Formats: sequence, structure tokens, C-alpha cells
Amino acid sequence: MARKEKGIALVSVLVAMVAVLLLSLATGYWAQTALSTGSALAQKARARQLAEAGVDHALAYLASTRPTASVTLTGDLGYTATLTPNRDGTYRVESRASTGSARHTAVAVIGIEDIPAQTLHPLFGNGWISGGRITVNGGVDLRNSRLHADKGYANLSGQIQVCNEDGSNCRNINQVSPPPITGGAGVSDTQCNASGNNRVVCQNDAPKYQVCPVYQSPSDPNMRCTDLVTGRVVSWRDAYKITAPDVNAMAQKALGVRASSPFQDAVTGGLCDVRFTSLDPGQSAELVNFLLSRGVTGGLPSDVNQLLALVLNRLNGSGLKVCVQNNVTLPGGTSLSGVTFYVGGTFQVNGSVTLSGVDVAAGSGLNLGNVQATNARFYTGGSLNLNSDANFKGNSVLASRQSITFNGSANLLDNRALAIVSEGDITFNGRADTHAFMWAGGQITFNGTGAFIGGAVSLGGTIRNGGGQFYIQNSNANNTDLPQTDTGSDQRPWVLYRR
Repeated sequence: MARKEKGIALVSVLVAMVAVLLLSLATGYWAQTALSTGSALAQKARARQLAEAGVDHALAYLASTRPTASVTLTGDLGYTATLTPNRDGTYRVESRASTGSARHTAVAVIGIEDIPAQTLHPLFGNGWISGGRITVNGGVDLRNSRLHADKGYANLSGQIQVCNEDGSNCRNINQVSPPPITGGAGVSDTQCNASGNNRVVCQNDAPKYQVCPVYQSPSDPNMRCTDLVTGRVVSWRDAYKITAPDVNAMAQKALGVRASSPFQDAVTGGLCDVRFTSLDPGQSAELVNFLLSRGVTGGLPSDVNQLLALVLNRLNGSGLKVCVQNNVTLPGGTSLSGVTFYVGGTFQVNGSVTLSGVDVAAGSGLNLGNVQATNARFYTGGSLNLNSDANFKGNSVLASRQSITFNGSANLLDNRALAIVSEGDITFNGRADTHAFMWAGGQITFNGTGAFIGGAVSLGGTIRNGGGQFYIQNSNANNTDLPQTDTGSDQRPWVLYRR
């Protein structure tokens, strides 16, 4: 190679090396710039989140405190929020936070909102309240509870005592003045038949201690009387009262359908997310189509009972509203949550089934077997049956337009208790640990010994059968399906403006 050519090659190599070096330097610079930019964006995002946390701190602070001057709130996360009251009753929040070189200021205006507060109608947790007569065969301990019968007492035999809520400090009713056993003022056709120490509650053949009737209309509609709940003298029209249960109206309010025609109402109202002819166990084609629509493919069984098990598995926790024209039968061992059933026929449980947050309206009836239900509601226009091992927890409801025989038990959960509602009669054969509220358009009958915690409201009367000592204990729990009363309002802060 000539010397000139060697020089040209050397220059070319040097130029290429310089180009590679410059490209490497540029790549490093770009990478460093990208890292710096990413870090800056991350710092800005964190600073914003911290500043917003200061606004949330102010909301939490206002939930319990109403400052009249500016307050500075700080948190371990690194924000500083200044909360200042405005003349119009609102509050201004300015929250500052920094991360690295990033700074952010969040500003919000917070108002105070009135939230109506309601609680269970007090006549539903006050003991045994009746628009008819009460009959007690055997002994009764009233634990922070009472008896009221508009038409008086067909029989008060056995020892009746007034006790503290825990069962202590029990005294015979002739040692308590006045005893918590009352009748309706101004009501005709009253009766009072008591024996022994219990005679203190009677005056001749009428209840001695009379308050405003809770269901019966007095002969004088302008009568003034003592309100059973408040103890104040009021016009009868203004006193606390009870009404007849309306299960169709209850189901309509809770589920948007009547208990007597849930399937038809759900279809007409466009409530159905999915429809079946039946689920007892159902029609193979419908079950397969449902499974395919839910992404279940390949190897589907031909046995309809196995298909039903797969369908129930897909329904579990789905939140779906399921309309079934005919009947539903859940096999033993089924576990379901978060499903609503609108059933034209009957809804039946075979054996032990666990239901949580499940709502059912069944037009023809409910056969609940040994159901284990938590925060579950059941409404029917037909009969309602259950076994002795059935158990209900929390804000659960059993409501029928026909009579109910309750053989199971119910437990308090989160200050919520079971409601048993019948437009007819209710017969209670349940266990002694039952915590529930009863509301009957007819008569309530308690059989056996033990205890009843909660309240019983009947329009047609209440009867306690069986020997031994029975106790009634008041309850401050609630069930949102039962009538509620306004207790004023609570206040909570909420954001009117935020940037």
C-alpha cells in the first residue's frame, strides 16, 4: 500500500473513532437526562400525593373538631396543612409538601354536611308490645324490658319480676312503682286477669297503668295521654304507634319487587342480569349457555346437577341479579355471597347451605332448611319454613305474607339483629340464645322456656306458653328493614372544591 493511501486509512479510522466516542457521549447524556427527568417526575408525583394527604388529614380532623381559628396540621409523611375557618361556615385548607427539589401545594374548601340519622323505631326494641292482649303462662323476668297490651292481659300467672339488663336486682312487680306493665288508655273491651303479686297491675278488670294505645284507636280521638316511649303527656295522635306489616312494601323498598310477584316485577322493571327457567337443577342448555357466557369452556359435564354446581360457583360473589321463572333448589354444601334472586316459584335449601349478603324474593314460598345466613334477606308471598339448626346473623330478614313458625336461632352481629316479619301469626320455637325482632299482623306465640332478646310487636296479641321462668331482654340493636325513626342529624365534612 502506498504511503498516501496509508495516511488516508489512518485518518478514516480516527474519524470513525471520534464519531463512536461522540455517539457514546451523547447516549450517556441522553440516559442521564432521562434518569434525571424520571426522578423529577417521581418527586413531583410524591410531593403532590403528600400535599393531598394533608387535605385528607384536615377532613379527618373536622370529623370530630370545629376549630374557630387557624390550625396547622402536620404528618410524619412530610406535609404541612393550614386549616382556616371561613365566615360562611366552610373551611379552607392549604397543604404544602416537598420531595427533593419538587414542591406542591394542594388547596381545598371543605363544607359541613348534615346527614340524617335514624334508629330503630323504639317500640320494636322495648319488650313485648301488642295492640291486642298478652297472656303469660308461667314466670317472666323483664330485663330492662316491658309488657304493653292495648287491650290488657288475659292471664298473668306465675312470678313476674323486674330486673336489670344483666338479670341482677330482680324484684316482684308489686315492689316496683309503677311496674313496666301497661294497657291502652281510652280503649274499649279491655281485660286484666292477674293473680298473686301480679294483681298490682290491674284495677278491677282493666289495666291499672294506662298509656297511649299503640295500635287501637281510643273512643276520643282528641284524648291526651302518656306516651309509652317518652313518658310525656301528648295528644294520642302525636304518640308513638305501630302499624300492620306490609311485606310487599318491604320487598319493594329493599329489592324493587313485590314479595307476591318478584319474577314478573323484576322482568318488567329490567332488573334481571341473567334469566333461567328454573334452577332445581334447571335446563342443561340454559346452564351451558350461562357458563359459556362466563368464559367456561371445554369439558363441560352432561349431568345437569354437575352443571348447576358450576353455575352456582360462577354466581358466587358475582353481584348478579338472577331471575328464575319457576323454582330454585340449592344443594347441601352450597356457599353463596353477593347474589340477588327473583324467583317466581319456591326457593329451597337442601341441608346446610351458607349464604352471606344474599337477597331472595320468592313468590310461592321459602324452604330454608338448615341455612346459615349472614346479612341475608328473604321475602315471600307464600309460606316460610326452616329447621331447628337454621341460624341467622346480623341484618338478616325473614318476611312472609303468611304465618311463620321460627325454629332456628339468631345472633347479634355488628349491632344488627334478625327481623322476623309476618302479616299473619308468628310462632317462636327457637333457641334461648336468639336475638331478634318480631313484627306480626296477627298473634305472636312463644313456646317453651329460656329467653328472648330483642322485641316483639304484634297487632293481635302475644302468648307465652310453657312452665318455668322465661326472660325478656331489651335490645339496642337495629334492623334496617324495620320501621325507623329520625333522631336528628349527624354532621360530616366533605370537599366542596379541590385543586
